[in-house]
Amino acid sequence: MDPNVNEKFTQKDGDISGRTSNSSLQGTLRNSMSLPPPPPSDSLLNRYNRLLDLYPLKTKMITAACVSAFGSALGSYLSATNAEQRSRNRHQNLGVSPSSKSALSKINWIDVLSYALHSGLIQAPICHYWFEWLSVNGPKSNTASVLVDQVMVQPPLLVLMFICLDIFRANMRRTLDLFRKEGILSQALANAGPTVVASWRFWPFAVYFTFKYLKKKHYTVALNLCSVAWTVYLSKTSGAGDVDNK
Repeated sequence: MDPNVNEKFTQKDGDISGRTSNSSLQGTLRNSMSLPPPPPSDSLLNRYNRLLDLYPLKTKMITAACVSAFGSALGSYLSATNAEQRSRNRHQNLGVSPSSKSALSKINWIDVLSYALHSGLIQAPICHYWFEWLSVNGPKSNTASVLVDQVMVQPPLLVLMFICLDIFRANMRRTLDLFRKEGILSQALANAGPTVVASWRFWPFAVYFTFKYLKKKHYTVALNLCSVAWTVYLSKTSGAGDVDNK
């Protein structure tokens, strides 16, 4: 065969393959340009998941501290608002107009910091290692795991929480009298008794659905989000007790 003919066929095949590559590249670019960009929330969630994979304990500690601080601030604000409303109603019956507090002054910042320190430095590490151990060595049934968690671990954690909160408040108020008070442990036990009963109306459901539908690395994060409602309840209860004692 004539070498010139072979050369022409080769050039023609190259032109066809080149046009095919260019057309496929243009089609890919056209399709990629038509796709919507990923939502910002998705990228934020992915970044948070990567932090959970790379730094699980630190991420859970920071998350627990922030969430508990928010829950305590919200609870103390609602408690102060309700107390202020009751006081305003009493003063209106007497024909006196009471002074109103600002939003920031209604928040018990000592409690906010106490809950943040306890959740970030104490509760989050305990929960992290406890759920790691429970997922490997605990019962295979989610229901049995919830029973083990609520009966064996939850009551001591609540006692520890009240002790830690009292200690943090005492230190931040610079009062050694409260720290050395003999009734701290008995008071924590007395407070934990009804609180344990109240927790069994909330936490078993939260822990069960967390175990059932989420991955192990999301356990502590999901329960931290559930603890917003729980911390609001605790903060409102302690705030109502403080108001009644005054």
